[in-house]
Amino acid sequence: MRIFYLTSEFPWPTLHGGRVRSVSQLRLLLAQPELLQLRMFSLCEVPVTDAEIAAFRQSLGQPATLEVGPPTAHPIHLRQHKRKLAEVALRRLLRGTPYLLAKWYSRTVEDELSKQLKGPWDVVYIDHLGMAMYLPLVRKLCPTARVVLECHNVESEFFAQFASQLPLPLRLLAEREHQTAAEHESRILCEVDAVVAISERDAARLRALVMARLGRAVTPLTVSPVVELAPVELSPALSPRVIYLGNLTWHPNVAGLDWLCQQVWPKVRARVPAATLTIGGSGLTKDASGRLQIPSLWQGPGIEVIGFVPELTAFVEKAVALAAPVFGGSGVRIKLLDALRLGIPTVTTQDGASGLPLTDGQQVLISDDPTGFAERLAQLCQQEALRTRLRENGLQFLREHHSPQRAHTALRMALGLPVGQAAV
Repeated sequence: MRIFYLTSEFPWPTLHGGRVRSVSQLRLLLAQPELLQLRMFSLCEVPVTDAEIAAFRQSLGQPATLEVGPPTAHPIHLRQHKRKLAEVALRRLLRGTPYLLAKWYSRTVEDELSKQLKGPWDVVYIDHLGMAMYLPLVRKLCPTARVVLECHNVESEFFAQFASQLPLPLRLLAEREHQTAAEHESRILCEVDAVVAISERDAARLRALVMARLGRAVTPLTVSPVVELAPVELSPALSPRVIYLGNLTWHPNVAGLDWLCQQVWPKVRARVPAATLTIGGSGLTKDASGRLQIPSLWQGPGIEVIGFVPELTAFVEKAVALAAPVFGGSGVRIKLLDALRLGIPTVTTQDGASGLPLTDGQQVLISDDPTGFAERLAQLCQQEALRTRLRENGLQFLREHHSPQRAHTALRMALGLPVGQAAV
């Protein structure tokens, strides 16, 4: 079996959940015993060094079946690329292509993809809905290949969430974009041979989306992220240190952090005056002197923002809890899975836990209320028994729901392979 893997962003280093998911899926694909060759085609906004490509290959175990070419340059954050943003708007106006697809198109990418797609590919694995912009090209050049679409989220949901926050008349424009995005998303889901969802919740919403738009049935296969347990040692003499980790530019995270720092944290400090909050993650810019540009809402007593975290284990050691407030979004919060595998007790919101069959008080603590969220963080600062119980329940949850065996079965079904054949 030969697989052509098409993804929207070179997935290394794993700075956010999307990259973590891509790397996890690549490990599963490379583990299939029938695999002869996997070629990865990716995009990048900034040049990827040879050292980064080498580190990426090393993280996957240096498989001989993996080919990684230089990523193709393409703008990703369009606010920084006004010309590209204008091209996307024009394509939307003239062809009706929604933003979530149009932003990934360029003639340069199309030309390079055309060169690399030529070959006897058995499977073309499209990672992220946006790269389905090239589905017609894939079908033209690889007419016999099985096409699998990996959905990290229900993409059109983001536009619905965005529209709900806007005033009129911008809300009407955003709602129209949501409708167009949902129509294209539904059509693409029906045009591929298999759909992979990251959670049962997303799979159900994808099914409902297609049925509502087209009156047709699709059956997404849920491939839960594979999580390797690596619990850190916890000391009973911990200081009341709370941590936050995430992409510091992603809107659901930003909204959650604003809420945490302004509405929740003062209540935590009132209950536990010695408590500290350390915020880590990628995305913040620096000024001319090299200092992080920290939003004013994230500043206050006991709060420290450190930016990018190069080593996750060292960051979470000696922490009593992870605060993971998220409002909006879709898919699965990889940060919650990281907290569970590292054995760090976590407080999150309903949206943060969405997509995972977690129970409040069992594996995590959940609250959408500022006072309730603060009370739960204070409890974790003060109660060792509660921390231990959540830690053990969380590790057991991962054993049951995120084992390699469960993921391999669903992925083999998506690839059209015999389910009884074990991966190596």
